[in-house]
Amino acid sequence: MYSYIRDRNLHLLYQNVRGLRSKCLQLYNNILLHNYDILLFTETWLHKNIMDTELCDDRYDLFRYDRDCLYSNKKTGGGVMVCTRRELTAELYTEWQGSPATESICIRIPGRILNSSSNLFIIVAYLPPDLNDLPTRLDCIKLNTQHIIDKFPSDNIILIGDFNLNFILWSDNYNYTLSNSNSRMLTDTATSFVEHMYFFGLNQYNINRNADGNTLDLCFSSLPCTVLRSTQPLIKEDRYHPSLDIRVLDLHVVPFKTNKEPYFNFHKCDFSAMNNYLKLTDWNELLTCDSVNEAVDAFYTKIQLCFSLFVPTSRGSKNKSFPFWYSRALIKIINEKTKLHRRWKKFGNPRDYDEFSLLRERQHRVQKLCFSQFVDSSEKLIKVSPKYFWKYVKSKRGGSNYPQKFTFNDNTYTDGHNICAIFNTFFKSVFIPPAATGFILPLDEYLCTDTLSRITVTEDMVLKALRSLDRSKGAGCDGIPPIFLASCADGLSFPITILFVRSLKECVFPTVWKKAQIVPIHKKGSKSLINNYRPVSILNAISKLLELLVYEHMYPLIARNVPQTQHGFFRGRSTVSNLALFSNFVLCEMENGGQIDVVYTDIEKAFDRVDHNILLRKLEYLGIHGDLLRWVRSYLTNRSQAVVLGGYRSNFVTISSGVPQGSHLGPLFYNAYLFDIHSVFKNARYILYADDKKIYMKVASVTECERLQDDLNRLINYYNHNRISISIGKCQCISFTRKRNPIIFPYHFNGTLIERNEVVRDLGVYFDSKLTMSTHIDTIISKAYRNLGFLIRTCRPFSDPVSFKIVYYAYVRSVLEYASPVWCPNYNTYINRIESIQKKFVRHLNFVCKKASTAASYENICQTYGLITLKERRQVLDMGFLYDVIRSRLDCPEIVELISLATPKRRTRHTPLLRVPPHNTNYGKNSVFARLPNTYNEHFSCIDPFVGSKHSFLCHVKRHFQPSDS
Repeated sequence: MYSYIRDRNLHLLYQNVRGLRSKCLQLYNNILLHNYDILLFTETWLHKNIMDTELCDDRYDLFRYDRDCLYSNKKTGGGVMVCTRRELTAELYTEWQGSPATESICIRIPGRILNSSSNLFIIVAYLPPDLNDLPTRLDCIKLNTQHIIDKFPSDNIILIGDFNLNFILWSDNYNYTLSNSNSRMLTDTATSFVEHMYFFGLNQYNINRNADGNTLDLCFSSLPCTVLRSTQPLIKEDRYHPSLDIRVLDLHVVPFKTNKEPYFNFHKCDFSAMNNYLKLTDWNELLTCDSVNEAVDAFYTKIQLCFSLFVPTSRGSKNKSFPFWYSRALIKIINEKTKLHRRWKKFGNPRDYDEFSLLRERQHRVQKLCFSQFVDSSEKLIKVSPKYFWKYVKSKRGGSNYPQKFTFNDNTYTDGHNICAIFNTFFKSVFIPPAATGFILPLDEYLCTDTLSRITVTEDMVLKALRSLDRSKGAGCDGIPPIFLASCADGLSFPITILFVRSLKECVFPTVWKKAQIVPIHKKGSKSLINNYRPVSILNAISKLLELLVYEHMYPLIARNVPQTQHGFFRGRSTVSNLALFSNFVLCEMENGGQIDVVYTDIEKAFDRVDHNILLRKLEYLGIHGDLLRWVRSYLTNRSQAVVLGGYRSNFVTISSGVPQGSHLGPLFYNAYLFDIHSVFKNARYILYADDKKIYMKVASVTECERLQDDLNRLINYYNHNRISISIGKCQCISFTRKRNPIIFPYHFNGTLIERNEVVRDLGVYFDSKLTMSTHIDTIISKAYRNLGFLIRTCRPFSDPVSFKIVYYAYVRSVLEYASPVWCPNYNTYINRIESIQKKFVRHLNFVCKKASTAASYENICQTYGLITLKERRQVLDMGFLYDVIRSRLDCPEIVELISLATPKRRTRHTPLLRVPPHNTNYGKNSVFARLPNTYNEHFSCIDPFVGSKHSFLCHVKRHFQPSDS
């Protein structure tokens, strides 16, 4: 956010906020007005569904302790929160033993950041006003504080919070008196606690009293502090808890250094002039070099010269330092206010403070005006240009900021260069060296007679590809963004065609195009641990263009030889086709009283550990020969990568294995790498989605379980021959059956037992052993309610129903409809529970927009806002999937065979179009390929699916419901 202001003293704000759930936006906007080092809050009343990014901007790291509602038997209340400037590199002190009875949190700030030899511990606590548990709570804080002092005797401590000790009256010089109106036990407990704090060297500095003359919020500190009542509370105060402005004396914050380098601003350049300049260049003469690498270097030299002539430069981080809805006038006010505040702190001139106060008030007014104007403009343009609206929503949804320090193998790193280097070391460790020639299994003959040895690239093909680039994407290592390539396509198509033709003819993929920038993306767990990140590769846009042209030629040859059970990275297949085929098989077998054992496997670093030599041999076996195979070898080998983070970049390191992630050819090559996996399974069936694999088989005896185990053994041997590592700890098995006493067989990989579960998560859908889908429905309902709460909090400033509906479609309804043809509920209990989410949404929408009567029915309110019920939506999605099947839009013959036309032997008055397979249980009747034709025959038989497009077919389906979905 703002440039960090070094104050003479560490600046803290404490406030008991009495609930933040309905004040998130107010808190967020008020924090933007200030530059406190640390914010401390008690009684936050938060729960896990409220995200940190809804509460404060990305200048701060946020630490929370929300109330344990199960322990307290209360639905809300309590909770503490600490927000620290990211430059302070604060971390949670995990040895602080908080308890549900004592809601507290402890953080530690390194002394080097505070220009001190001692670390600083900051503890914020909330003690509920329950006098019966008061001794236990005070003892908990006392023991934890003593633990810190014993372990770190030279460090400093600040303990602040709402202690609810209203019978202690505080005065200057750390003196206090006790009220006579309380029991002797309570006064003795409170006296003992205060005396222990004094014994620890912690003095109580807050003498500000509330409206009742009590001091409920206390500030114990081992450092001298000044505690004043804040004139700028972040949330409206109540009569019991005045907000406190705290300054810790003799602590100076060391400024955080950022790497700010100039960059080209392509949004302000003249593309027309650049295009003319490129057209006038004699590319034939310029690119006449001895090798394609030299030609590429000459091309980039010319492009950089073009940039220097026509593209203006900007300095600083590419990410703006202020919220995107801030105006230039507001930013200027903030900068002037910051300057005056610094001057006042330095010289103490009252006139500087008066000017600072005026600018602070002006910032508050202008900020409210800017936000109001942003809301109005984004709602007006939401259908034409929803970019800024989504930018605002995503900023509340989750932040992408990195902490100021990282830990790897018990070592801590704070310097940007060192952090990038250690990330690169960690990501490089997953690669494997290429296999020796003798390790590769010989293949006697080629699989197919069709071969591909050469690819032709024309200027028209390149021009079309250039114009289709996504202009919003960023640049790769070469610094050339897609917006430049697409805007100057006419001037660049000719030289790029020359480079592509030379690359394919010389069988060399240029070295510059083999470089990739790696951005670490957080997966789960602590953001400060490097092990919790995965790499995302950013490739050069020009190299991806060449890949795309090669991909279009190679895809038909490879796709025809990859087994039909692979549903990932193939046109006409998806997670839904994978799950539908699998669940239909399981349901049919369960209906006949059988048991189906399924083993889910997990491959460790699947895409990073593809052996290049083995892959090249398999591509040759599939028909990739001659110059094209040599080009592929050049494409795969000697690639390099560097990690970029916070304006820093590591050195490039060579990649020894794997297929390039984020590329067009990488997924295709991965499927080719596993094309022969079908030879493993002699007994069981299998189905894949990319690297997710499930092996399943109907078992009626232990002998059949052993046959499944034989296939697992062959699978391990196959993996070993192909140098694939399996993560046995992440593998799991499950038995689908309705039997009371199923066969429990100990499946294993290399002697290590596979974990057996009653519920598995398969491509985002939860399957339980009875296949009731109750676990999945419970999960998506819970997630949808959390997202609905986020919608209500985030869209509070908006009033247009379109804004609410867009967020509802993206974050709530999408959760309730993912893969719905697979798990569509049949019982009213589940149908009503799912429908209750949209009912709550339309009630809120009706309340905000005030368009329909509060007494109107749910269906009428839906009609007012152009919605249909979720049950009807699921029928529309069912018909969309059915259309794809019967029109052969799915490239999966097994699924197409499961839907057939009805061919009755006798003509009847109403002959159904589709055949409904007979079933004798509700399980079978609600299976995908029984429910779809039955729904069509009953409700939509008047609509011909063989005429018109899918869009027109679904429009006719929606007309059966009132109103049509918008």
